[in-house]
Amino acid sequence: MQYTVYCDESRHDGGCGSPFMAIGSLWTPRERKLELTKAARALFRHEGLNAEVKWSKVSTSRLSSYKRIVDFFFAADVLRFRVIVVEHEKLDLGRFHGGDRELGFYKFYYELLIRWLEAGNEYLVLLDFKQNQGASRYKDLRAVLSRKLKGEARILDLTVIDSAETPLAQICDLLTGAVASAWCGDAQPGSAKAALIAHIAQHLGFPGLKIASASPAISKFNIFHIELQ
Repeated sequence: MQYTVYCDESRHDGGCGSPFMAIGSLWTPRERKLELTKAARALFRHEGLNAEVKWSKVSTSRLSSYKRIVDFFFAADVLRFRVIVVEHEKLDLGRFHGGDRELGFYKFYYELLIRWLEAGNEYLVLLDFKQNQGASRYKDLRAVLSRKLKGEARILDLTVIDSAETPLAQICDLLTGAVASAWCGDAQPGSAKAALIAHIAQHLGFPGLKIASASPAISKFNIFHIELQ
């Protein structure tokens, strides 16, 4: 079976004192991608969301619309979401990544993807565009994944897209941003962002989103906290 995987990240540069970064992925069977893309685009249009849907744009005036987008994700039984959370303070770049922060970042992308790439399947992996210092980061990530898979699963391509043109990638941004905000604890009580985090958690039956559910068997919404020593 073929799958399309949309990826995004939040707080990855460690700016604004964010204690955690999150890298998220939205997975869909390729045979359902067009149908779900059209449905998401129609929902955005119905809600009057003419600009890009993003976590950073969650506001009181848009809250009901963004809740409906979350509802859309949970109603689509074939959509799955996986996110990893990493604590910035414990990143030892000198020890683990030769002082190369960007290399470390893509190693975490590897950890995000590798546990959900299943034997017998083929994958198109789409990352939101990010300006890299290393010209071969995407090529190298694909090569490392392919070596680990040993032909049991196949990476059809691993490339970048403009998420502004891709509704499912925007949903990935929204969910990844919500998890990052929950772990960083920066959504003010009573705010629209706090309400949307609570709405997602309610769907999951969780008290909040600062919770880890690392088992790959938890497939609808999987939060994996990477514990660095």
